[in-house]
Amino acid sequence: MIDAAVSTAAGGACAGSAALLMYAEKLPGIKKITNKLHTDRVQAVLILTAAAAVIATPAGGWWNRTVNSINDWTIGMVGQWTGLLVTGLPALFVLVVFVNDLVTKKIEHRTRILAAILPVLASTIPGRIGSGIQSVLAWVVTAVGRLVAGAFGIA
Repeated sequence: MIDAAVSTAAGGACAGSAALLMYAEKLPGIKKITNKLHTDRVQAVLILTAAAAVIATPAGGWWNRTVNSINDWTIGMVGQWTGLLVTGLPALFVLVVFVNDLVTKKIEHRTRILAAILPVLASTIPGRIGSGIQSVLAWVVTAVGRLVAGAFGIA
């Protein structure tokens, strides 16, 4: 289960910053600067952090518990490998596509959507692989959340 690594206020600041960067990319005079600074990649990470902050809300907690219950039920019902196929493989696929988009600098709307759903889907990956992925995501999200919270004085 993913724990809330970022406060809701920091997540809101991340979401607002991502929206501001997305709007700035469309302005004619600023577009060259945003392309040089790779703000599209920054947007994806900010959206990922904002989505992780949703887990701090009651709705995010409910969603996380529901996904984990379905995963546990599937594993208990038909075995560990089938549970992995049903819940873990789609999450691994989303993770691979998201990381590939960041590495290849091919940020599209798809990447932003994947960033929004990745924190919750990561909790469906069972075993040590899932724990490792969740740890890495929590570290990235916490680091970005602290930077944004510090920049906005949220603490």
